[in-house]
Amino acid sequence: MECFEINDRPLVNVKLSDIKGENSINIQVLIDSGFSGWILVSYDIYKTLNSLELPITRKYKSVIGNIEVYVAKVIINLGNFRFIGYIESSPYIDINLLGREILKKFDLYMYKMKKICIDN
Repeated sequence: MECFEINDRPLVNVKLSDIKGENSINIQVLIDSGFSGWILVSYDIYKTLNSLELPITRKYKSVIGNIEVYVAKVIINLGNFRFIGYIESSPYIDINLLGREILKKFDLYMYKMKKICIDN
C-alpha cells in the first residue's frame, strides 16, 4: 500500500513518460471520480508526451458542453506503481485530472481527507 498526504484537495504526484522514453514530466493530478477517462492533462503537457498518439479521439460531456480529446499512450508512475496507460487532452484543457480508468485498477482509501492510500 502506498499513501500520500493531502492538503486542501486530493492531489497526488504522478510521473508521466512518453513511450519512447525521451520525455517525462512530474505533475500533480487531482483525483476526480467524476471523470471517466485515464489522465486528463493540460495541452502543453500533452504536446510534450504524445509521441505515440492514437488515431482516435474520445468525447466527454461536461458542464461546459461536449469536449473531444486527443489520446496518447504513456508510461504512468504513481507512487511505487508503474504501468502503461493513456493521457487525454485538447487545446481547451488546462487542468490535470486522474480519472476512473486508473482508479478502478486500485483500491483507494481516504482517511479524513488528510491521506490517500492506494493498493493494487
